[in-house]
Amino acid sequence: MDKKLIGKKILVLGGAHQHLKLVETAKKMGIITYVTDYLKHEYSPAKQIADYGYMYNVTDIDELVTLCEKEHIDGIIASYLDITQKSYCILCERLGLPCFGNNEQHKILTDKSVFKQFCEGHGVDVITSYQEKDIIDSGKVGNKIEYPIIIKPCDSRGSRGQTICWSHEEAMKAIGFAKKESLSENIVIEKYLGTENDLQLVYMVIEGEPILVRVEDRYLGDEYSGLDKLAIASIEPSIHEQWYRDKINDKVVSMIKALGLKNAPVFIQGLMDRDTVRFYDPGIRLPGDEYDRIYKFVTGIDLTELVIKFALTGDMSVEIGKKIKNAKIDKATAMIYSAVRPGKIVRIDGLEEIKKNPNVLFMTQIYKEGDIVERYNNVKQRFGEFDISCDNFKHLKDTIEWVFNTLHVYDENGQDMVYARFDTQILEKYIKV
Repeated sequence: MDKKLIGKKILVLGGAHQHLKLVETAKKMGIITYVTDYLKHEYSPAKQIADYGYMYNVTDIDELVTLCEKEHIDGIIASYLDITQKSYCILCERLGLPCFGNNEQHKILTDKSVFKQFCEGHGVDVITSYQEKDIIDSGKVGNKIEYPIIIKPCDSRGSRGQTICWSHEEAMKAIGFAKKESLSENIVIEKYLGTENDLQLVYMVIEGEPILVRVEDRYLGDEYSGLDKLAIASIEPSIHEQWYRDKINDKVVSMIKALGLKNAPVFIQGLMDRDTVRFYDPGIRLPGDEYDRIYKFVTGIDLTELVIKFALTGDMSVEIGKKIKNAKIDKATAMIYSAVRPGKIVRIDGLEEIKKNPNVLFMTQIYKEGDIVERYNNVKQRFGEFDISCDNFKHLKDTIEWVFNTLHVYDENGQDMVYARFDTQILEKYIKV
């Protein structure tokens, strides 16, 4: 424990499940924790365990500045959600507190359109894109758009506002839908490359050096379930990891260096396309999942503690950077995002049994008995997250199947609401490697 940090005060922007580990870790470090979001206490998990909780929206900049000055806040953190990034940058700047990046760097890593331009300017491949005018004109002069395409907000999160379009008519409707979910009313229109070969990369920039932390395979739901834009499982190490490190990593590292970041996390999502990766979504934050817990279990490196220390000191440990560079994921790991179809939840079975399984490292439950689930087709369709680590992929496959056979979420008619389950047959190719 760093004695210099004991008694310091940190403000966490956002009280969702992802932020629990920030509060838990900070309290273990002897740091006083403050959490704010617009939700009532009972709907804000991180607020429930924090030392102090507030109902200021993360966009209420003036109120938050006043709070920070009144409480003598020493650091601010916003690691997991896009919605908090702009406010985080503004608050840190106004209060003179450590920040992952400046306004320009945040713009590049939170606006999908600007990010694509930055990639293209640094020789990094992106998905073929179109302009809104291209869609409108295609309906007048003949179809020159290569369908299917995906239309999405340039600055939304959690798959909100996204539509896969197979025709001009669908595209015209999707444009308005995406704009409604965009904070800036700007949208991205791209060639849709399907749900296969989706990669997520995480880098930690430490003293100006980008270090690759994570290469994972993301698996999305199918069109039938309506979750074809939402991850239902993430598997690591990626079956493509060595190929990525050998063929793609150097130019991505070069691009990140060009951003001029000193100390910051960077995550990027991309799709493999033959001999390249086409990137489409960035963030100057850690992803909104619980992989940090798996990473700590497997490697002993605590990324959560690393970003908390930065928030209070402005520094990241070069020694930890060396450990990250040499760390090896020698376990078969998975994050399983169970989804539930619309209905009222009247009974949930299996959670206590799942908690007792030593290979299930952590479990997040979003819905409880009595809750009503609507048709969202985004992250709000998730019942929870199960983080699993096993010695090999055969054992991982068996454990995931056991989790799904054990978990039951029943509606008023006695029907199991769990659906869009990850197809564990996919793991056969990992077993054979």
